[in-house]
Amino acid sequence: MTEELRGTVRKIIFSSDDGRFCVFLLENKDSRKIMTAAYRGPAPYVGQPVLLRGCWERHPRFGMQFKCSALENVKPEETEEIKLFLASGLIEGIGPSMAGRIVDRFGRKTMEVFEERIEDLRQVPGIGRKTLEKIKNSYEEIREEQALIMFLQSLGISERFASDIHKKYGDETEEVLTHDPYRMVRDIPGLGFQEVDRIALSKGVDPDDSDRVVHGIEYMIARALMQGHACAPEESVFRNTSLLLAVTEDIVRAAGKDAIEHEYIPSVLWNDKRYLYLPSLYEAETESAIRIRNMMDAEPLGSSKLAIEKFERENHLSLADRQKEAVQKALESGVLVITGGPGTGKTTLVRAVITAARQFQKKVRLMAPTGRAAKRLSLSSGMNADTIHKALEAELHDSGSTFFNRNESDPLKEDIIIVDEASMMDISLFYHLLCSLKEGARLILVGDIDQLPPVGPGSPLKDLISWGKVPVVRLEHIFRQKEGSGIIDNAARIRHGDMCFPDEEGEFSIYYASSEMDAFGAVMNYCRQLDYGSELMKMSMQVLSPMYRGTCGVDHLNHAIQELVHGHPVEGASHFLPGDKVMQKKNDYEKGVYNGDLGIVWAVDKNKIFVRYDGKEVVYEGEDRNSIQLAYAATVHKSQGSEYDTVILVLLPTQNIMLKRNLLYTGVTRARKKTILISTDDAIARAVSRQDTESRYSLFLPLLKGEAKK
Repeated sequence: MTEELRGTVRKIIFSSDDGRFCVFLLENKDSRKIMTAAYRGPAPYVGQPVLLRGCWERHPRFGMQFKCSALENVKPEETEEIKLFLASGLIEGIGPSMAGRIVDRFGRKTMEVFEERIEDLRQVPGIGRKTLEKIKNSYEEIREEQALIMFLQSLGISERFASDIHKKYGDETEEVLTHDPYRMVRDIPGLGFQEVDRIALSKGVDPDDSDRVVHGIEYMIARALMQGHACAPEESVFRNTSLLLAVTEDIVRAAGKDAIEHEYIPSVLWNDKRYLYLPSLYEAETESAIRIRNMMDAEPLGSSKLAIEKFERENHLSLADRQKEAVQKALESGVLVITGGPGTGKTTLVRAVITAARQFQKKVRLMAPTGRAAKRLSLSSGMNADTIHKALEAELHDSGSTFFNRNESDPLKEDIIIVDEASMMDISLFYHLLCSLKEGARLILVGDIDQLPPVGPGSPLKDLISWGKVPVVRLEHIFRQKEGSGIIDNAARIRHGDMCFPDEEGEFSIYYASSEMDAFGAVMNYCRQLDYGSELMKMSMQVLSPMYRGTCGVDHLNHAIQELVHGHPVEGASHFLPGDKVMQKKNDYEKGVYNGDLGIVWAVDKNKIFVRYDGKEVVYEGEDRNSIQLAYAATVHKSQGSEYDTVILVLLPTQNIMLKRNLLYTGVTRARKKTILISTDDAIARAVSRQDTESRYSLFLPLLKGEAKK
């Protein structure tokens, strides 16, 4: 049964990054009681009077909540409501003290004064002409925005995007909505095709309109990218667009063919099939293929013999024949791939290549896709290493796109670029890396091809290996037998599709769980035993799970471990306390922190969170606070590129979709000294037997081979 609640928003407990879900505290207007409300939409302002429609539900962890099906902003009526609204900080020039003086002067007629005779505010002590002008302009802006919000909501678009639309188009908003609505897909970050399409149809756009159809085709291609594809087959795109838009396939085909012919939608022909691209991915795949082929004609620098002898002498070791071969190929080739599992000597080889490069007075630059991987590379090589984004001086534009300042017009100055954890690079980042290389520069890609594929589109490292023209050094001999041998031995078993087993030294142990709750209890017991809450263990230990949801999902584990660490219940799943381990969720070029970076919260006040990252202090306030999440537990995908002394990996039958060999292999190999696998025989057997055979639509390899045509 639907109920109505009216009250004032007191506190935002949680607001999702995408603005599609929030939890907040509401002071009920009638009872004055504080209650929790959950809403699938953007968070309201603190101090905002609202009308909620919905029903009461009992959350399994957080108790009774009012689940809102609709939320409306309403004008404050009672003096206390008005005071809270004015004191919320929404109106420039009015703070809590000034709000009190205004309400004391006008009482329940305060909002009437704002609406009809705002000049009367001059009667309030402290409001001069300049302050009045500031208040007047700010309130007018709020009124316009609220009117726009209501207008957009009437068209079926959420409040989340109202402010962005208002800022972008201003007085032209109505004109854009009526005559060119689909431009909002590209102009307003996060506003998807389907939302815009609903608006367009409500404003009278013909369902068969060619502009609508072409935007629908682009949307279907974009959906393919979210699954790791760089492009999509023409036939399936047209068919799915027809279903999406509820128009005939003939109409879609006609509009699509016209867009392809005029190169509005790029395409490539391969094996008698046409594949459609978004422009940025088309450029990435086609240009990367051209650049790689051009780099294959590099002039050899000379013999590596003296450099190898020098390296062996200084480090008191002997390189294996395969490693010596790799050093020589690094001097001979424009592009080189070095691949191998843990303990096979990749790091030693990188150091040897650096020594050889210096023999020929060549400058070397080291980089990796993540901050953790870059730091690890720095420590192991004795040279500074950066993230690829930092090395390429990436900037985030207002449009949501990333611009790389290091490119053809201002390339990197180094002669040899070495990229570790190269299997994590998608085709887009790989392309921008290639664009940053100066003429004659050499590229060495180091990675473990048996790990998870990139999160983004394509698999360039895998394609380069499959091409057969790029020199590939496969390191298979294990040198780190004494260091984490149980981990390394089991990693080799998993890679070959065999079952893994505990070792006698306890470096690799398995807890066989009888149920998901048993597995959860085991995680918590190990966290207690290993003192996860201590300063030392927070950063040297990591709990991993394949998924976010579920009893043993990352979200639930994070909250439970947080309460264990602090020794008391913690309000809300996104509430941070001093000492919490957190992770940066996206690249922030201004703050200098990147997706996957780990830090420790050292202070929290009302509006700010202070986090330390390897000696760097970063302050989060406002919406920036949604850029971090608890990191006591993380997904296996997020852990790629990182290493920890101890890893607790949960792998259960209920996570069936994620039970694949490369995921188990990646999770196990994140540990340097100790892996604790919490699983079942069935789940392990399923994982090792299932290769990630889902092919990605990408034409980078056929383009390299010259088999695909533009």
